[in-house]
Amino acid sequence: MRVVGHLRPVKDPLLVAQAARLLPATSRLRVEHIGDSLDDALARSAREEMRTNSRWKWLGSRSRLETLRAIASAHLLVLSSRSEGGPGVVAEAVMASTPVLATRIDGVLGMLGAAHSGLFDVGDAAGLARLLERAETDESFLRELVRAGDASRPSFERERELAAWHDLLGEIRACR
Repeated sequence: MRVVGHLRPVKDPLLVAQAARLLPATSRLRVEHIGDSLDDALARSAREEMRTNSRWKWLGSRSRLETLRAIASAHLLVLSSRSEGGPGVVAEAVMASTPVLATRIDGVLGMLGAAHSGLFDVGDAAGLARLLERAETDESFLRELVRAGDASRPSFERERELAAWHDLLGEIRACR
């Protein structure tokens, strides 16, 4: 399972580690967190978390290619942000058919829809832990998450984005 996001308060980077601590002792789930440290206090907390939580590992910064490969090879991707516009990591996961669990924030709702079954409330480690346990033990839930991502995939296709940019620039030109 992977988390991709820099260590910044708005990303709530240690929420997944907290949720992992709440999993049953029988859980085999392990979390790899990719992202640079942009906050010294969070970096210290992340290093301490690795010392005390065998389920969570902070890998630090990786190249874009390494990060994309990590997303594509993940069994699950978690976005724990408190606030975000349109999280690019969600689009990357959807395009790679990687199931997504994410906070119920406007940017995610706009991308995945309010009915996405992998949503949890901001800051809710217990709610995330329930979803993580379900993802680990219920293969049909993972398939449901992949199907939901597949349904939203057309929104993230390059051709659609280019057309939207073309239309926007045309509107701007027309306003002159």
